[in-house]
Amino acid sequence: MVFLWNFRRIGGKFGSIRDLLFFLILSPMSKLSSKAHTRVSLKDIAARAQVSIGSVSSVLNNRHLERRIPQETAQKIRDTAAKLGYLPNISARRLRSSEGVKNALVLALITSFEAPITLVNHFVAALHREIEGVGKAKNQSLSLLIEMFNAGRLKEMPGLLSGDHFNAAIILNTIAEDDDFLARTHLPFPVVLVNRSIAGYPCVVEHEGTGARAAELLVRRKRKRLAVIHGSPLTQSTENRVNGFQRRSTELLGIPAEEIIAEKLSGDTAYDAVKFYLAHKGIPFDGLYAASDALALGAYRAIREQGLKIPHDVAVLGVGDYEISRYFDPPLACVGVSHTELAQTVIHLLMTQLRSSPSIKRISLPLHEVLGGSYSAS
Repeated sequence: MVFLWNFRRIGGKFGSIRDLLFFLILSPMSKLSSKAHTRVSLKDIAARAQVSIGSVSSVLNNRHLERRIPQETAQKIRDTAAKLGYLPNISARRLRSSEGVKNALVLALITSFEAPITLVNHFVAALHREIEGVGKAKNQSLSLLIEMFNAGRLKEMPGLLSGDHFNAAIILNTIAEDDDFLARTHLPFPVVLVNRSIAGYPCVVEHEGTGARAAELLVRRKRKRLAVIHGSPLTQSTENRVNGFQRRSTELLGIPAEEIIAEKLSGDTAYDAVKFYLAHKGIPFDGLYAASDALALGAYRAIREQGLKIPHDVAVLGVGDYEISRYFDPPLACVGVSHTELAQTVIHLLMTQLRSSPSIKRISLPLHEVLGGSYSAS
């Protein structure tokens, strides 16, 4: 099983995950010589090193020993390749390496830079479980290509409309502009959408009552001043959570919950937003629903800096999209779907689309609650 991490930067400012990827992946690329932008061929290396193309090929494929190429010549070829900025043609190598494999598939996980990286991990693990037995039994080679885009600019992703980069795709963490693009576009390969429902596409979504259930749980703990915090811009699933929470809060308490908007989907921006709210509002909230666990982490700090205790003064609920949430202090209580189940269901549906005639199917997952901790004192 091969994992190809393909990160593309398509304009805009860097978000929470983009910062990490830029530091680890993109920054070193700026150090490459300008020669790297024009692909260097084996012929170029052979001409500069004054050796045959066959010798260059043998050395760069680590076959120089069996071809009895002197070590001095091999080192000269490597040095020349490095100076010219040579990069191997991965596509060609993968094509050659898959000649003995009956079914070679490339699947794409398409997500925005703003996505929780832990959610991506769930899909990688689920894909591995899905093909561990089936792939080997059917002599199947499967590569996972992770494509990342700036929210609202999915349409700019290279290869998305041509279908020449991958055989099937999972798409998640799109915002309204991306959803509009998908609604009016036919993609030439099997697709499964995650937590968004768009006509013409199979999808796996969380239970529509997620936000409403969060409001019910907080009211059950006798919380009367509720607030919800979310990032900007909203995805379809986040908007559903927020709207459901607001609607149910109004039904149960007679007033809507306070809405706190973080500039981005990160702990830092959540901290700033909650700190500002608590400093400028006369009466603080006593129940908080975070539309992402990353926001809850920032909210924790702001709440404590005001001398408030969790959950005694403020009960906090998240959605369970960060594995580390159980290690918060206190552990973050969550109401949402099991992300392990979500990823496994999505992968299974995509593989079904590949193995049989594609069909439009909508799967809604049940709610999964983990209470205690930040919701109620043990």
